[in-house]
Amino acid sequence: MTDLLLLYRACGAETRDDYLRSLAHDNGLPLECVRGIADRLGEREDFGALVLICEDRGARAR
Repeated sequence: MTDLLLLYRACGAETRDDYLRSLAHDNGLPLECVRGIADRLGEREDFGALVLICEDRGARAR
């Protein structure tokens, strides 16, 4: 089991896809948008830059 998989599970997700779905839902963003950003940043940024970008975009959408 990879370290990232452990981090996803610690957040209540079984897989990266589950984690991305949750991140999209929590920030009121389309899943496709979050997946696109995640793909460009790479898995190593799933708990760093990806979260910050999603939070920023979600706050702007409100």
